[in-house]
Amino acid sequence: MLLLLVLIFLAMAGHVLLWAEVVNRSHGFGLRRRWIKASLLLVAAIAVGIPLAYCVVLARNGWGAVLPDSWSELLRPASLYLVVCWAAVAVAAVRVVHERWLRRPPSALRHHRENLIDLAGGTDVAEHEHHFLVRMPGNESLQLDVAERALELARLPECLEGLTVMHLSDLHFTGRVGKAYFDQVVRLANETEPDLVVITGDLADVNECIDWIPDTLGRLRSRWGSYFVLGNHDLLIDTVRLRRTMVDSGLTDLGNRWLEVPVRETSVVLVGDELPWIKPGPDLGDAPPPAPRGPLRIVLTHTPDQLGWARRHEADLLVAGHLHGGQIRLPLLGALLSPSRASVKYAQAGVFHAPPTVMHVSRGVSGMYPIRLNCPPEIVRLVLHAPAHG
Repeated sequence: MLLLLVLIFLAMAGHVLLWAEVVNRSHGFGLRRRWIKASLLLVAAIAVGIPLAYCVVLARNGWGAVLPDSWSELLRPASLYLVVCWAAVAVAAVRVVHERWLRRPPSALRHHRENLIDLAGGTDVAEHEHHFLVRMPGNESLQLDVAERALELARLPECLEGLTVMHLSDLHFTGRVGKAYFDQVVRLANETEPDLVVITGDLADVNECIDWIPDTLGRLRSRWGSYFVLGNHDLLIDTVRLRRTMVDSGLTDLGNRWLEVPVRETSVVLVGDELPWIKPGPDLGDAPPPAPRGPLRIVLTHTPDQLGWARRHEADLLVAGHLHGGQIRLPLLGALLSPSRASVKYAQAGVFHAPPTVMHVSRGVSGMYPIRLNCPPEIVRLVLHAPAHG
């Protein structure tokens, strides 16, 4: 009886994992909002319908109609699906073991420092105007990690040694997290005195919050400018007004274009890639050649799914967000939901190395829904180094 209960539990867990995988991968193809909603309804109906169908079969025919008694009976649809669910659990277990204990930090990551700051303490609640979910016990939505990650870029020119890039992503101005929180985010970003600021999409979810930009993102300071691209949520509002407000507030729009920026004694090519949601993508036909013949190439994009594009165009650094680190990370298992063609591969965020490109994925500053468990928001100061200086 105990074995039977264990098998049932594992089958249920595998069922959840399978359909979470379907949701994750389907959200990585830039579908229109109505198709996403339709696909979610369909997946929800199937995910609920399958367990109900099993309950009906069990009630009528008992366990013999579901559990296989021999190898030949594994081919029955009901038995075969159970095997697939058990296999999904096994695959997830292997992934967890690899990520937690076997996976080594990429060689491109020199160091990683965290500094968790509680932005909820010592501030009047009415001033923040937070949604009640923000105050839920265990919610880390206001526990900002002001992190620093040092990256080695193989083709970094010597004159750019130690260049600092402040990476922000997924601010999601919704009104559910009050404006005062984002004021503090900007203040902490400015205290790092970055050389460049890059913002990788999902700035606002409601039109009313576009007016927050001049007093928040408009106060960002850096030596060689602040640059942004848009994400999928930015298409749900007045996108033209959003871009105009960002530019009027002193930030540079890199949406699907490239720009050569003088930095120190050389220059850096910054590329904005808003695919797959905003087309066409950037045309680099007239851009300077990639390093080492040309300038360092940094690509801003919203989703880490564009890593392949960045590699094909020989980007040295790709910065992305979109996945929020999973936002809710379960003990041991980690993130379940991660809207990417790679599913949860990049959900842990951080640094990934696919030569010649080093990719940094941010957990983001906020989210459409203000719930974070085991996954605090972050802003990250990236410090660039050449391997010769290691």
